[in-house]
Amino acid sequence: MDAALSGRQEDERAREIRENAIRDRIIERYGQGRSRTDDIEPWEEPEISYYHSKDKYGFIHDKPIPMEVMDKKVLEKMQAKEKKWYKMVQEWEKTETEPSDLKARIWKGCPNSLRGRVWPQLLQTKQIKESNEREHGPDLYEKMKQKAKKRSSHRDIVQIDLDIHRTYRNHEMFQLKYDVMQQKLFNVLSAYSVFNTSVGYCQAMSSLAAFLLMYLKEEEVFWALTSLLRSTKFQMNNLYVQDLAKLHRLIDHHLLLRKKFTHSVHKHFKKQEFIPSLYVTRWFMKNFLDSVPFSLNLRMWDIFLYEGEEISVAMSICILRTFKRTLVKLNMEQLQEFFQVLPEKQLDEEKLLDTLMEVLSELRRRRLSVLQPQPPV
Repeated sequence: MDAALSGRQEDERAREIRENAIRDRIIERYGQGRSRTDDIEPWEEPEISYYHSKDKYGFIHDKPIPMEVMDKKVLEKMQAKEKKWYKMVQEWEKTETEPSDLKARIWKGCPNSLRGRVWPQLLQTKQIKESNEREHGPDLYEKMKQKAKKRSSHRDIVQIDLDIHRTYRNHEMFQLKYDVMQQKLFNVLSAYSVFNTSVGYCQAMSSLAAFLLMYLKEEEVFWALTSLLRSTKFQMNNLYVQDLAKLHRLIDHHLLLRKKFTHSVHKHFKKQEFIPSLYVTRWFMKNFLDSVPFSLNLRMWDIFLYEGEEISVAMSICILRTFKRTLVKLNMEQLQEFFQVLPEKQLDEEKLLDTLMEVLSELRRRRLSVLQPQPPV
């Protein structure tokens, strides 16, 4: 009996040593970055050639993108809008008082050049950092990075490594393995895994952090994740805990709203046995990242960061309402394909966002825009 117990303990210790060695190798490799490339196989990096083209957001495409010729009046209007936004943001940063017309401007769309300043304001990254550092001491992000090197779990580090190598590889920032932006992404995710131990690391978080890194500084992304998961405005933490408690409740809530607000779609989906988890899981876990065209992602995130978690629920109904005439004609296989990424050619962005505003107002009026508190057990 004692010999068997001793043998199991030795096996467990040997496994722990192997896992720690793997974890340490991964951490060390990200620290080295592109100073060495001898361990990177050709198939591990996207093949980018002279014939590939890049869009205005940094995504690389196989086919040439037609050059956008902008009307002079449209260009002047955009420049005037950006100038007004710039003046507003300067005052907002200075006074830390929300501008009175911010909501209207957000719904019309933030200039892409200013998202790196507007989003931290909406996420309150500065205030969240100051609050946490008052409690835990200064330079908290740097401390979490160092803690991750010593005490992060083998499971989290291995999964982070796997996910980084399949996150936005078609974007100029993340196309090269172990390059600067992949290093930053690894730093943020590993540090956050030891900071928020109720979650650690969950796969969807790689896309969230990479998306934010396109516009925010490395440490800002860390505090942005803290805001998204822990603040009452967004409440994403329970989406990522082990039992995915909030996800299951959101799926049930979506089913209720689907039946109430898009009955013809609901009836057709039931007939096709197209259950909500087949399409809304990705929507809610990633807040629609990789599920709608990138330009719409940006507009939706502008609104989400201003309005809060209600937007995710409203958007799930908005999409069904917008495409209901198409959806009721599709079979199960076609539905699955349709929801991979919404077809850009069928999408009128402004019209969809007008519908989103209508759906949100309707849900708020009926007090259905957020999950109801769970009754005590």
